[in-house]
Amino acid sequence: MFKLDNKIGLGLAALGRPGYINISHADDIGKDKSKASMRDYCHHILDFAYREGVRYFDTARVYGDAEEFLASWIRKQSQFNGFVGSKWGYEYLADWQVNADKHERKDHSLNFLKQQWVETRINLGKNIDLYHIHSVTPESSVLDDPLVIKELEGIKKHGLEIGISTSGPDQRKTIEHLLKINEKLKLFSFLQSTINIFEQSCIPILKEANDQKINIIAKEVFSNGLLTNANKDYHQEDIQSLQHTAKEINLTLEQLSYLWVYQLPFIKIILTGASTIDQLQENLNCLKKINTTIPDLDHFSMSVDDYWSTRKKLNWN
Repeated sequence: MFKLDNKIGLGLAALGRPGYINISHADDIGKDKSKASMRDYCHHILDFAYREGVRYFDTARVYGDAEEFLASWIRKQSQFNGFVGSKWGYEYLADWQVNADKHERKDHSLNFLKQQWVETRINLGKNIDLYHIHSVTPESSVLDDPLVIKELEGIKKHGLEIGISTSGPDQRKTIEHLLKINEKLKLFSFLQSTINIFEQSCIPILKEANDQKINIIAKEVFSNGLLTNANKDYHQEDIQSLQHTAKEINLTLEQLSYLWVYQLPFIKIILTGASTIDQLQENLNCLKKINTTIPDLDHFSMSVDDYWSTRKKLNWN
């Protein structure tokens, strides 16, 4: 039975590969981006997170060596009682280069599911509890592929939870379709979606998903760094206004961004993509302030086109 003591989960997208689109990622993880160094660094973050009570860990086949890093860290523990989610549907192509021409390739075919499921089981063994279809969009049509659905049903019979993650301006359409087909399938029990102060478009449909007993995981709550003090280039009028609001209620901008999502009652897990101990500590400090009254921030919600067009401008670093 899925149960966590708190909502905080650690996402490994920024810790399993040398390049990512989070603002200031390059500075956060340091100059030595060799696999050995990044593995040790990832283990250091995992040690701190686990010691502080984080029990959900989120990875994916496309996050470089994140599955391998997490698996080798789990093997070092005398006892591990965490909950691990991974994803299939994207291939990592950057060959450990930050400035690669192409970083990822999407493939939601049955053959690719079979291939990546084998890879995940090799890496994580029995330490895999949840398997997502990665970044489902209406264009991928994966939810209507009977062969993929049958394969996922087989994986579920081995005791795993099955979910999807969503991304892009059509998240709402994807979730609506998921809920419709899941009425009969009863296959999907988790849904991981982008939700933050700037991207509020899915709140109504996520509430519906929660009402249908689907566990909601919030990702990109800092909008890949846009909703942090590291953002010096985008939406500066909004950022300054949010900084002022945060200061008035004795929070940092990062704490405001995190707590705003944390307080949404339908969210079961809220991911932090922290790349440093300091960032993770600041997220964890939010637990001491979960009862802070946050004013209405609905007016900071952007149109989905504006939000996702800005996200496309972010550079791998």
